[in-house]
Amino acid sequence: MNTYKLFTPIIFLLVVLGCNQIQKVTDVVTNPTAREYYERNFDKGDSSLAHWKKAFTKAQRDSIIVTLPYSESGIFSSGGLQVLSYDVQLQEGENVFVTVDKQPDSVQVFIELFKKQDDSLAPVSLLKSSEPNSKELSYKVERYGVYKITVQPELNRSVPFQLKIYTKPTYAFPVSGAGNKNVQSLWAASRDGGKRSHEGVDIFAPKGTPLLAVTDGRIASAQEKGRGGKQVWLRDGLFGKTIYYAHLDSISVSAGQRVRIGDTVGFVGNTGNAKTTDPHLHFGIYKGASGPVNPYPYIKKTEIPETAPRIDWTYANVLKNGTTLHQGPSAALREIVTLSKNDTVSVLGLHGAWLHVVARDSVKGFVQRAHFAALPSN
Repeated sequence: MNTYKLFTPIIFLLVVLGCNQIQKVTDVVTNPTAREYYERNFDKGDSSLAHWKKAFTKAQRDSIIVTLPYSESGIFSSGGLQVLSYDVQLQEGENVFVTVDKQPDSVQVFIELFKKQDDSLAPVSLLKSSEPNSKELSYKVERYGVYKITVQPELNRSVPFQLKIYTKPTYAFPVSGAGNKNVQSLWAASRDGGKRSHEGVDIFAPKGTPLLAVTDGRIASAQEKGRGGKQVWLRDGLFGKTIYYAHLDSISVSAGQRVRIGDTVGFVGNTGNAKTTDPHLHFGIYKGASGPVNPYPYIKKTEIPETAPRIDWTYANVLKNGTTLHQGPSAALREIVTLSKNDTVSVLGLHGAWLHVVARDSVKGFVQRAHFAALPSN
């Protein structure tokens, strides 16, 4: 076929569609992030955008550590060049949520989640970005590790914000009326004098307490056999995980039956090799060829953090010599810098009794709020 004849209709189509339509078609394939959409509003040589992007890249190398649930309040300022960045430890079975409330709500905020590598010098890997004009991000964690969360506002806006980072379990709790305190034997505990390890968690409750389906699914097996005694296997989807309930006093479902989350599948007991122990549920999760996984993060009950107290200032003065800047909001974390009396810091936010600040040489960290005096805004 003549090459000219082949490309002529394509060129004609592109001319008819126009640049905007071509961009829309391209976006369907490339699926650009909210940040990439936003950057299209600027000329390529715009210096303010260059500084904004540089601040974001630098924040990916920060090493601020926080534990979840976490909340912080502050004021986005400095033209969007101050980027919030946090390292958090997440486990398979958790769903992590990041929400940013701000006034006015129309101000864009860009939230990104990265996976950190074992090699501290290796670049972080982007996993997910918030949608355009969204104030939240959620992600289902599939691998234990350290993750990085960054939050950056659009350029040239100064607005108060409330940040919350927390997790929720993938599944519901399997024992009616019970909670984390009822889990008394954890994953990988030694069994049979060290000959094997515990492939689940034990949740203690009175005999006859209802056991609940933790997700929608189909009963793969319901029978009495071996160490598990009376047991139920629940399949989460055709190619999903298999959920194991063992030592039941009685079973209330049958193989092939479909169940919905919250349906009763049986009742707490101590059958099988648990006859000499107090009534409890042995709860396990198995994932295809990889075998058992730690089920506790999948069911551990968590809380949404309370809203942090608001602050209306962005600079503060050190009140005494020897004030230390820590890697996170805890005196147990590494000291980064020692500050002197009358040093001025830029305040990013407030978490409990700790200020999240930028000190000299653009070093970020946390300091005790009591060691600082607020400076009035200009």
